[in-house]
Amino acid sequence: VGEHGGKVEAGFTVPIRDKKTRKTIYEQLDADLEYEKKDLDQKVLVPNQIRTVLECYKESLFTQLFPEREQTWIPKTLIFAKDDNHAEEIVRIAREVFNKDNEFCQKITYNISGEKPKDRIAAFRTSPHFRIAVTVDMIATGTDIKPLEVVIFMRDVHSELYYEQMKGRGVRTINNTDLKQVTPNADVKNRFYLIDAVGVTESKKSASQPLERKKSVPF
Repeated sequence: VGEHGGKVEAGFTVPIRDKKTRKTIYEQLDADLEYEKKDLDQKVLVPNQIRTVLECYKESLFTQLFPEREQTWIPKTLIFAKDDNHAEEIVRIAREVFNKDNEFCQKITYNISGEKPKDRIAAFRTSPHFRIAVTVDMIATGTDIKPLEVVIFMRDVHSELYYEQMKGRGVRTINNTDLKQVTPNADVKNRFYLIDAVGVTESKKSASQPLERKKSVPF
């Protein structure tokens, strides 16, 4: 479905969620519901697609990516989501896949209730227990998180400049002592991984500047 879209057949009962309130009701489809790749995580949410990506990541962590490490601590991981609702769903499923508590995986967007985003960024930078952060735009540019070792794209990006800035989140260096305080099973950061779950490395890029999406700032 990530490449070709899909179809939900008529007669199937589907949950319908209000994006603002996240209230869910169930309705039976009167006709086939066909969706394209661009509709995924916008008009149609397929939780199993998100789960498949995260399970694949979990299985490859200490077999392909970091085989030299013991498996107590997963590397600091940043996931780029399509929007706030998509981020919420990724956080929920990541906690289930890794069987961890709320602190393990958290959302860092402008829409965080009861906490300042900069405080959560600081926690992700220094806390050994906060391992996966899910964001939309907030950590895309200008935020250094030196212990970050894995960047996962679950959204496409069409601006060449913005894409390069997002990739750049993983290139920051860190000395071995500071890394070990945050990721105790790591001896050195000598590489980072970019995991492409949506074809972002293959899609056509433009030279356009990204739009600032901080909605709290008046025009």
